Amino acid sequence: MAKENKDYIIPILKENSLFNEISDEQLHAYTKISTVKQWPKNTCLLDGDGTQYNFYIIISGKLKLYYYNKSKDRKITLFLLVKHDAFDVSRLLNFSQHKVYYETLTNAKILVTNSLLLKRWMADNPEFYKSLLHYTLYKLNDLEAYVSSTSIDDTSTKLAKLLINNINHSSNQIENINNLPHKELAQLIGTTRAVLNRQIQIFKKEGIIDIKNKTIEIKNMNLLLDKLNNE
Repeated sequence: MAKENKDYIIPILKENSLFNEISDEQLHAYTKISTVKQWPKNTCLLDGDGTQYNFYIIISGKLKLYYYNKSKDRKITLFLLVKHDAFDVSRLLNFSQHKVYYETLTNAKILVTNSLLLKRWMADNPEFYKSLLHYTLYKLNDLEAYVSSTSIDDTSTKLAKLLINNINHSSNQIENINNLPHKELAQLIGTTRAVLNRQIQIFKKEGIIDIKNKTIEIKNMNLLLDKLNNE
C-alpha cells in the first residue's frame, strides 16, 4: 500500500502560529507521525470517547465545540474552530477534562496526531510547547469574554460583538460565520434562534447589516460600533 504524500501539508503548517519556530525538517517529522482525515459535515465527536488519545489541527473546514445540557435540551457553542485551530489541547497538556462535543459544520480536513507520539516530538521541539501554551491562554481569554458577555450583555450587544469579532479588517468582510444557519449563530451568543432572528431584523431595519444568500454584509460600521459603545 502506497504511503500518503503529505508534502502539501507543510506550507499550511508554516502559516500556523503553532509552528512559527519549527524547522522544515521537524515539520516533515511532524507530518510523518500524523494522518489526514476527512470528516463530513455534521460529524459529531464526544470529547473523551473519541479524542483523548489524539491531537487535532484543522486544515480546512469549520467545527464547533459545544456543551449540551440534556435536562434543558440546550446547546451552547463555546468555540467556533476554523483553519489552524487545534484540539484536544487539554488532554495534551494534562488539564482536567469536561464533557464537551465537537461537530463539523462543514466538510473538514483534519490533521490527526497520536498524543504519545506528539509528546515525544515535542521533547525535541520545546518551541511548539511554548506556542501551544500561548494558544491555550488566548482561547481561555476568549472563553472568559464569552462567559462574561452571555451573562451580562443584551442580545443587541452580543450580536454586535459576534459580527465585529469575525470581521476581516483588511477586506471589511464578515468571515467564519458566513453561511452558518441562524440556529448556529444563536448558539454562538448563547440565545435562541427566535431571539436572534428578531435582533437581526432590527439590525437590518436600522441599516446596520444586510443578508443575501446567508452572507452577512456590514452596511454601516459606525452604527454597529455604537451598539458596543452603548453597552
